[in-house]
Amino acid sequence: MAQTGVKTAVDICNIAMDHLNEKADVANIENPETDNEKLCARHYYVVLEYILRNYVWNFAKGRKIIMRDALNTPEFDYSDAYVLPNDFLRLISWDEHNSLIDLDFDLTGEHLLLNNDEAPSVKLRYIKRVDDVRLFDAGFVQLFSLYLALNIAFKKTGKQTLMDRLAKQIEAAEAKIISIDGQERPPQRIQRSKYRRARNMVGTSSASKYLIFRD
Repeated sequence: MAQTGVKTAVDICNIAMDHLNEKADVANIENPETDNEKLCARHYYVVLEYILRNYVWNFAKGRKIIMRDALNTPEFDYSDAYVLPNDFLRLISWDEHNSLIDLDFDLTGEHLLLNNDEAPSVKLRYIKRVDDVRLFDAGFVQLFSLYLALNIAFKKTGKQTLMDRLAKQIEAAEAKIISIDGQERPPQRIQRSKYRRARNMVGTSSASKYLIFRD
């Protein structure tokens, strides 16, 4: 894994401040005092989870054998419930399946629901929650800090020119990260319905599709 020089969440926040041409004065987001610290504290973990869920990052892939929960068998639709890991964020696949296309399953807050002939376990592949910034690769740090900057800018300034600039930087960074030459498995962006994406963008700026907080 390439070293990024980033060691704490505060480092990510100060990179985001750099993108905003703000003074990099964030020192603590667990007990924030300054306005910038409070903004970072409000947005950091939500943006982190969003970016982790939106791509299949190599450092965030998890593999775990999960067990059938006989005490929580669904009352209908599915016959088997398997306990999801505590760090589970998004399902990639399970057992011999390589993708989720045409598979019959459901997810609850704690279980993967299947019709699986009461098999005692399944081999789960998933995206996991990663909080340790020392595990982030350089591309993730760049994209995460830009998303964080954009969402902070929306709350802090609301300047459309600034937000559009950040949106263009996100597009460029995303394209570069996903197509890096020589990388064994570049992170794959989770695809969404073209109709849904177009519907969400009607009447909005290019920056709007990257905003997580809109209220």
